[in-house]
Amino acid sequence: MKKQRICLVGCFACTLLSSILNSCNQPGASGKNADSSVDTFSYPFKATYSSNVAISSHPEYLSKVLTIWKMFETKQIGAMKQYFTDTVTYEDASGYTFHGLSDSLLEFARKDVEGLDSLRFDISVWENVHLNDRNEDWVYIWAAERRYPKNDKADTSLIQEQWKITDGRVSFFNQLKGQTPR
Repeated sequence: MKKQRICLVGCFACTLLSSILNSCNQPGASGKNADSSVDTFSYPFKATYSSNVAISSHPEYLSKVLTIWKMFETKQIGAMKQYFTDTVTYEDASGYTFHGLSDSLLEFARKDVEGLDSLRFDISVWENVHLNDRNEDWVYIWAAERRYPKNDKADTSLIQEQWKITDGRVSFFNQLKGQTPR
């Protein structure tokens, strides 16, 4: 029952975000829909970053991000370097921001997983998109993260991550976190 709720929450969040991202054109602005028609509908909100979103034509971007997730889950931190740009920005759910060399970020990640007996991700939904008006590629993932620390009790969180892909490699990612429903 708990797993079904987590999945439903993830699916709801993905559907909501997809709806917002795919249909929130700025009032008075027009954009092309998937069928090349012009969207002239006015919306009650203006997207602050982008509202001109399309499904990505690069499935390999999603594959790279999911590979990073699997490597993190299985503590293969050193193998991740090929997937990151030389300089990376990471914003975690607690408000911490890292901006620096990917080697330093991976060292930070290595220290994080060293304190764990195990880690597991139950991914509910992913979305691979291209922001037409910014010419940017993003991968969004919704999941339950189950951490089993060596010296503490297990913890499960609902997470949503946004990964920006620049020239085929990750240049930015962030994480939003919530507690699982009780």
